[in-house]
Amino acid sequence: MFIADPRLAVAAIAAALDWGGAATPEVDWGVVERRLGTLLPGDYKEFMARFPSGMFRSVIRFINPTQTKMHLRSFQQDFDQALANVRTAWEYDYDTYLPFPEPGGVIPFASDDTGGVFFRLPWTPDPDRWHVVYLSRHSPDDWTRMKRSMTAVMLELAKSQGKRNILGWDMSRYERSFQPH
Repeated sequence: MFIADPRLAVAAIAAALDWGGAATPEVDWGVVERRLGTLLPGDYKEFMARFPSGMFRSVIRFINPTQTKMHLRSFQQDFDQALANVRTAWEYDYDTYLPFPEPGGVIPFASDDTGGVFFRLPWTPDPDRWHVVYLSRHSPDDWTRMKRSMTAVMLELAKSQGKRNILGWDMSRYERSFQPH
């Protein structure tokens, strides 16, 4: 299901996960973007306005970098580690995407409970058109690319009842919920 308006997509994700809460940001997005060295898509910001740090369907882990300064530090640590892993794979000539800040380099934003990482693929200068790619923990060149926004991919995961999702996992065994940390 594709919803073009990020607010509607985030509302649909929250409804699918039976989440009625909201995030309480303490850090401005300008601070986050300067610290990371990149602009971030509007749908990601909209998602983070609704969801604090936590686990999505007991599978997807998000750290909301605007929640507190401590959350921003934790997000930065995960961000840097994910990029270091991609850089190492790239340096060892695996068939991988380039790591940010290389031109077109992938930018991490979430992880799964097994160590896989979700990235944005900045294939265009417009962050609102960036695609999502997923790197399985099983291999440094096991990537899945979705030519969709972050909220479109998360909505698919929120509603998935089978293996037709970016992870390729049978999501029917995971409760549709969100647990804040």
